Amino acid sequence: MTTALTLWRPARSTAESTTVHRPTNRNWLHFLLKIALTLMLIGPFLPLAAHAQNLGTSPQFGQAVQGQQATTVEGTVLNIVNWGCNVIAPVIAVACLGIAGWHFKSGRGYMGWGVSGVALMVISGLGRMAEGFITQAQGIQ
Repeated sequence: MTTALTLWRPARSTAESTTVHRPTNRNWLHFLLKIALTLMLIGPFLPLAAHAQNLGTSPQFGQAVQGQQATTVEGTVLNIVNWGCNVIAPVIAVACLGIAGWHFKSGRGYMGWGVSGVALMVISGLGRMAEGFITQAQGIQ
């Protein structure tokens, strides 16, 4: 005797009907804020982005961009990326992993803290790896 798959069996009990109550007016401010946040997150990946200036053929790491000082936008972005990859992300990652260990020891949920800590370490490593590739690259055309 063969049994039918569970997908083909009828439901054992009838589901109660649920009613969804939605507001009659749309919250336009909330909707526009969601769109603005989405554009801020996706914007850097769009091909419409404008480049600040031409750096020439050599990468500019560890110093301000050609013709600019560290107080300009380009120098500031470079400093933020360096601080983010070399200082901030590893410190927060160690804190997240410490909290994950504490939660594991006390029998609480630890996976979110652990994944966050590992993800921050990966982000830090990828940023430092990209910086190393760029500074050691030769003959970039």
